[in-house]
Amino acid sequence: MKPALLITTGAILCWALLSVVSRILLLAYDLDPWMFSFLQLFAGGVALLILSGKGGLDLTSFVRPSTWVLGALRVLSAALYTAVLVWVSVPEAGIFGALNLPVVAIIVWIVMGQRPARFEWVGHGLALGAVVMLALQLEPGFRTTVLGLMGLNALCLAGMSLLVEAHPDNRSDLPGARTRFTGAVLLVTAIVFLAARIVQTGSVDGRVDMTLILSSVAVGIFLRAPAMLLAFWSIRLAGTQNYTAAISLLPVFGLVFEQLAVALGLIETSRFQIGTVYLLGLVLLGTFLILFARSLRLRASTNHRTET
Repeated sequence: MKPALLITTGAILCWALLSVVSRILLLAYDLDPWMFSFLQLFAGGVALLILSGKGGLDLTSFVRPSTWVLGALRVLSAALYTAVLVWVSVPEAGIFGALNLPVVAIIVWIVMGQRPARFEWVGHGLALGAVVMLALQLEPGFRTTVLGLMGLNALCLAGMSLLVEAHPDNRSDLPGARTRFTGAVLLVTAIVFLAARIVQTGSVDGRVDMTLILSSVAVGIFLRAPAMLLAFWSIRLAGTQNYTAAISLLPVFGLVFEQLAVALGLIETSRFQIGTVYLLGLVLLGTFLILFARSLRLRASTNHRTET
């Protein structure tokens, strides 16, 4: 298996597990969501910096403006996604996340001059079709709001992916360099997250107990940190567009893990809906067509270079 495929698959699995495990812990122990997320980011960042093995603290990534912009976009994206969950379920939000596919393709075309393959637009059309069909099921009063928030979220994710791909600290495959860069981004995101909380509420008050601390630290080290590490590595190896296409499969894995948690009694209420599965299938088909079109173009380009 090619390294890019293996690493991207690992990233998807980690993100899906992070989502389901976080939901299990939040529901089971009534944890403070904000403090739970903040401690995850902080613990994951510190753990990766320790694992980097470099003597002393390397501040290179911390002084780059792009790292702070990346952290700010990460926090904004999380805020937009959380706002959408007021009106839709997590699997439905995943379907609306298919907006990322055409948005990223267009932005990469504009910014980097990489025009999408002609057949690729068929896949984008199927993904958008799933988004439109789900949007038509929403009440007209907040349909536009949900689409607007997810559209802004897609712009944030496109900006983050392009920044990660171009970031000077994301060009090495050495374990120490990878963990150091990802750890720095996690800590910067935690700092921006904290600043946003202070601006919003004027304080950082939250329910803190040993259960919260242990849960947050464990999830941050064993799920949040690996998910970010593999995601950044995937973007470096596969590129922004291929990573975005692959990560659109996340709702499928998330739904599988959540149903497994329900079967094990870890989650009491299932959000399984057959209509959602059909729309996820449409997004899945669109994603595979996009990846297939790109592979055909890459193969044709490789053959052309070989012949010349």
